[in-house]
This record gives sequence, structure tokens and C-alpha cells, in this order.
Amino acid sequence: MIRDLISGAGTDNAYQRIMPALASMAKAKDVVLSIGASFRSANIFDSFDQTQQEEIRSQITLADGLVAEGVMVIIESPGHAAPRSIQELSKVLAETGHPIMPLGPIPTDTAIGQDHISAAIGSALMGLANAAHMLAAVTREEHTGGVPSVESTVEAVEAARVSAHVIDLGLLLATEDDLEVASARAAAKTCVVDRGKAGCSRCADACPLIVDPRNL
Repeated sequence: MIRDLISGAGTDNAYQRIMPALASMAKAKDVVLSIGASFRSANIFDSFDQTQQEEIRSQITLADGLVAEGVMVIIESPGHAAPRSIQELSKVLAETGHPIMPLGPIPTDTAIGQDHISAAIGSALMGLANAAHMLAAVTREEHTGGVPSVESTVEAVEAARVSAHVIDLGLLLATEDDLEVASARAAAKTCVVDRGKAGCSRCADACPLIVDPRNL
């Protein structure tokens, strides 16, 4: 579509021409429209450049118009973004008032084969800045050329769930699960889940959960 638009000497985006019809159908069917990003950066150095900023402004304008018509929307952005850029992007996106789904973001280009980890870090940074409301599960194959497997997809979802929990801890003070884990470890006198006995092979008798200060 981008190639077609370029060859057409800058004609209007085809989706813009049919947007009234799309909006009408989405509203009638109670469907959320996801406003994607064509010019998200391909590396962390291009993040939040002039082109991306202009596209984000266009996304916000489109989202505002759709919401005014009673249509639910999500804004997708960004992709790759350096930590400093994530701060800048988050400030702009958080102020829109619309739900944001970052495509990662990927905060470092060096984590090839480990992008499920880098994406979880990036989404946590955005989420804690109140600019990530739906997380994308990015697999380790993102930049390897490989096709995600069932196993790597599950792995990506689990990484995204950890990020989501960290965000909930930061914004909602959702500490119930962590308190349950801490209490269970204290009661079992071990930090190892389902060990069945006190201590572990790393700390042995020096485990702080079993050492009685009165005997020191």
C-alpha cells in the first residue's frame, strides 16, 4: 500500500477514504479499531524522530475523531525505542487519553534471539509511565528470521505477563500475589517453590529464612 501511495503522487490514504464506513461498522458491531504505525522506527536511534512524531500526531487526531463518533480505539506505538526515547514517547502518548499498545517496545537492538526479554523491559518502562495498556507478546524469533513456535509464543506471553504484573505493582499497588509468595517462603523456610524442606543447596544452613538470630 505504501508503494502504491508513493506511485500515486501523494493521493489520500485509502483507509482515510473509507474511514466513515469503517467507523460506522465498528460502532455498530462494538469493535475496537487499532490505529497502527507505519513509520515506527526500525532501530533505537531513529525513535521519536520527526517522522514518527508526525505520525503519532496523525494517530492521535484520527483517534480523537473516531472516539467523538462513539468508536473505541487503540493506538499502536512505538516499536524500537531507546530508554530515553521511551520516556519522551510515553509522555506524549499518556496525555492522549487513549489506550496504547506498544509493539514491544524494543529498548536495545543487541538482544537478538532474546527479544521476548527486551520487549518485556520496554513495555514495563512504558507501562510505569502510564503509556502501555495492552501489551504485545514479542517472541525470541522477532529478529532472527525464524518462525515463532508454540513454545516460544508461550514464552513470550509469560514474559509479557511478568511485565504486566510489574506495571500493576507500580501503578495499582497490586501486591497481593507478591505478599502471598513472601509469606509462603517464610512459612516453608525456603525461597524454593515446592522444595518440601527448609533451606536450599545455595545457602544451606545459612539461609536467612531459617537462621535464628538468637543462636548467633
